[in-house]
Amino acid sequence: MIRRKIILSLIIFFSSILVLAIYYFRLDLNILYHRLNQKSTSAFTKNESIFKRYPRFLYGIDLSHYQGKIDWKAVNYINDSIPIAFIIVRATMGVDGLDSEYISRWETIKNKDIIRGAYHYYRPNQHSLSQAQQFKTHVQLRPGDLPPILDIENLSTIQSLENLKLGIKKWLNDIEFHYGVTPIIYTGDHFYRKYLDTPEFDKYPIWIANYGNYVEPFTQPWSIWQFTEQGQVNGVEGFMDLNVFNGTYPDLKRFLIK
Repeated sequence: MIRRKIILSLIIFFSSILVLAIYYFRLDLNILYHRLNQKSTSAFTKNESIFKRYPRFLYGIDLSHYQGKIDWKAVNYINDSIPIAFIIVRATMGVDGLDSEYISRWETIKNKDIIRGAYHYYRPNQHSLSQAQQFKTHVQLRPGDLPPILDIENLSTIQSLENLKLGIKKWLNDIEFHYGVTPIIYTGDHFYRKYLDTPEFDKYPIWIANYGNYVEPFTQPWSIWQFTEQGQVNGVEGFMDLNVFNGTYPDLKRFLIK
């Protein structure tokens, strides 16, 4: 009898800990379930499965200075078979950062006649409108380019979530006014659904990062899915990010700056 009570007490104790963990840390049980049940697959196999699942969709890559020197003559296909329809490059960071490869790559992509896009890496502890000014100063978008992109991946360590969201919204509003087009938000699948899935961000196209072996991102709807960081492209050393656009070429053309 005493042993049964002890066992029951332990069950209640550990159940309470689990409930508290879910409440305080907001464990995403849906993602946890899929991670526990997904089969281990190689990056190549997973990437090929995406290509087969979306044969009519368009694929692209994104770059920052971390990719180093690039042989641009060889940059045409993913896995030697999938045409590169678009290339997105990091342009600016925070209030004063400029990617060291941005200027040369921006012009090179244009000369290759590939659709191009530029993103700003948002530093959540820095002033939002000063960050918007940094992007506007260095990025001249043209018809046929992707809309401007805000990359937000982290919470602030000096301000509340609500103030961070206000700052993000200020950046988006200022950039939209300047370029005359609705910006794109890039972020992780979990980060978006936990912190940004609120009405004030509903109108923005989402470029979502999710590298798990899922059918597609949990965030819906998505415009671009960064589905791996282990892609391979001739002309670029090592692994890199691969992305799929949620649509066909006519859909992508309608998505671009007019």
